[in-house]
Amino acid sequence: MAEIRILGPEREKELIAFNKLCFPSDFWKEDDWHDLLNDPRAVYYAVMDGEKLAGNVFIYNWEGVHDYVKIMNLSVHPDFRGRGYAHILLDHVRKAHGAGGIKRICGETRDKNLAMQRVFEDCGYRLNRIAEGYYKDPPGSAYKYVLEL
Repeated sequence: MAEIRILGPEREKELIAFNKLCFPSDFWKEDDWHDLLNDPRAVYYAVMDGEKLAGNVFIYNWEGVHDYVKIMNLSVHPDFRGRGYAHILLDHVRKAHGAGGIKRICGETRDKNLAMQRVFEDCGYRLNRIAEGYYKDPPGSAYKYVLEL
């Protein structure tokens, strides 16, 4: 049975390796991970299969500054894809952050990532806009999604 846990900077090396596995050509720099994992507004929710990291959603909580939560990263280990973990993670974020001053949850995905586009739409997000040339390496456009709460 999979469970959702919050992981922090003590597992930084594991989280960076997981990101590189899930995004082999488009992963974040280690300094970015370090800074975010030590930022109190950032929360790393992990789906754990026993002690194995099966998936994650990394969010930045702008409550009190802006009115939204930003999905920074969402990924599922290749061995665990097709089990609904991305849906479970997005639902968890909605439940955990959908009260109080948060009015929306925002996220984006590459124009070519049809699976993530379907996940956003399945979870009630709407396509807000397409940002042409948003990604640089490799180049691509971003589909920007919003869930109004």
